[in-house]
Amino acid sequence: MKKLVGILLSLFTFGAIFVGCSSSSSGNELKDNLTLKNVVEKIEEVAPMQMPMEADEEMAKNIYHLNLDDVEEYYIKSAMVMNSADNTVIVKAKDSKVDNVKKSLETRLTDVQKSFEQYLPDQKEKANKGKILTKGNYVILLINDDIKSAENAVNSCFK
Repeated sequence: MKKLVGILLSLFTFGAIFVGCSSSSSGNELKDNLTLKNVVEKIEEVAPMQMPMEADEEMAKNIYHLNLDDVEEYYIKSAMVMNSADNTVIVKAKDSKVDNVKKSLETRLTDVQKSFEQYLPDQKEKANKGKILTKGNYVILLINDDIKSAENAVNSCFK
């Protein structure tokens, strides 16, 4: 009887460890049929951008500091005018490249913050409130007037 209890206890412990250590993708994958562009559009619904412009590959590399070898796909929109700090970026990093992509977007956030240090106090404040989110292999940079609503919009796009 003691052996049976010991075996059952061992199996229960092993099962609990196995379940506790298993990876969960909860909240880390886009909902079915959503694209990166759809996510940015959802963000723009709650935090509109002044004169938005899509970034091309050269901008992704030179302005957003992305190494495209680390990236599966991306979608970037920023304000076309120099008097706005607005940026919305979503990048799906390749496996094991999330940290590289996050560092690139941290550099972009710092660049925007520095560009408004002496110029346009409202945009400086907006840039300083900018936020980087990570959801699985997705890295998102948000700089806009309503970070909380933008973050909620992002969360609504993930399952």
